Amino acid sequence: MKNYYQILGVERSATQHEVRKAYRTLAKQLHPDVNSNENARTKFIEVHQAYEFLMDEAQRRNYDKLVSEERISQEELDKRELIYKLWVEHQQRQAVRRTAMESYHLAEERNPFEKKFWTGINLVYNILFLILFVYMTILPWVNYANELELQPDKQRHFIYFLMPSLTGCLFLGYAYYHWFIVRDENNP
Repeated sequence: MKNYYQILGVERSATQHEVRKAYRTLAKQLHPDVNSNENARTKFIEVHQAYEFLMDEAQRRNYDKLVSEERISQEELDKRELIYKLWVEHQQRQAVRRTAMESYHLAEERNPFEKKFWTGINLVYNILFLILFVYMTILPWVNYANELELQPDKQRHFIYFLMPSLTGCLFLGYAYYHWFIVRDENNP
């Protein structure tokens, strides 16, 4: 079991002010931006965990009680420490995710020209798909109507005109999806 008091270099009777002061001193020494030693990052995280743990009154009381009574096994303490580490990592990942989302939204708010530009590109893209739809759907049927006037042995099979029409319908569905579904999701 880790001794959080020993990690911070304070006595068990230390006040929160003393814990905070010891943490700041160690954090200045071990911060990865200041200390390039490979072990500094690990020690910095360990010091931060000890500080977070000891600053929470309820956790500190329970920790003191467990250490003094020694009623809990080393294995159980290791499990609790692992759970705490996983919780800290989860909180850090959430903070990074929030920061990334906030920076994305701020960048989007700061540059309205870029948003208009991409909206225009999207419009051109969708108009292109609509033109392809018309070209691939209507033109084969016009050709089919023209071939009906030919002799039956010179006419092409019906499937020859159906396949481009179905492909054109796929283009229309794709354009509809991007214009009405994706656009609405991006503009709540």
